[in-house]
Amino acid sequence: MQKIISATTADANAIIDGSLSDWAFFLDLDGTLLDLAHTPEAVVVAPGLRQTLARLDAATGGALAIVTGRSVGFAESLFPGQPLTLAGLHGAEMRLRQDHSALSEQPPPPSYAKAREMAQRAAQFLAGVLFEDKGAGFALHYRLAPDHAQAVARIMAQAAGLAGPAYALRPGKAVVELGPADANKGRAVKALMDMPPFLGRRPFAAGDDVTDEDMFRAVNGRGGLSMLVGSQAQFSRSAALSRLEEPADFRRWLGGLVP
Repeated sequence: MQKIISATTADANAIIDGSLSDWAFFLDLDGTLLDLAHTPEAVVVAPGLRQTLARLDAATGGALAIVTGRSVGFAESLFPGQPLTLAGLHGAEMRLRQDHSALSEQPPPPSYAKAREMAQRAAQFLAGVLFEDKGAGFALHYRLAPDHAQAVARIMAQAAGLAGPAYALRPGKAVVELGPADANKGRAVKALMDMPPFLGRRPFAAGDDVTDEDMFRAVNGRGGLSMLVGSQAQFSRSAALSRLEEPADFRRWLGGLVP
């Protein structure tokens, strides 16, 4: 499928045509809805975003999901009281807006616990490298210490060996994560698309990182539309069909759908 839009645009209708009730939305969190921050806990929800998501959720009859590498619990803490469908840890965790019950939460095996402890301990000797515990996954962030990228890669490769084949590494923007191997955002989107209220809708997905590429391919394969929030150079390597430059651009674009 050819890319349909290769430049930024403020016109929401340039991509989303027809009624919003015909669409399902799958949106990444960090770097897409939220500006990236120097540390994982420093992200903030921009003014007006909660209201935009509430209006979009209402306009689509609930066919709106946050699909993120963060845990479901963290995503809920950013949008308290909003009954959003949340797919966390790239789909390893999932909660539906109807009842907020967990679809899949299994305690990690001892081998994973050993890997997590090793990585957390090793990170303490790398100034500026931050350990993030996500529950069923963990990550080392080196945005504040880019010179430690190779050391982080070595630590996480060792952690993957300790955790075993049920876990896989996911590199991202100044981060390497270890999580369940059978979880990715594409599978999460496909699972949701087989459930109401997403069932039978045309899917739209937006993301900013390599971990979002599975989600882009999933919606493209179902006749949907995908949007990268990132640079032209990144867009040239992406499966996404459209692009906006920055999260602020995407928030303005999204707000244009539900003024």
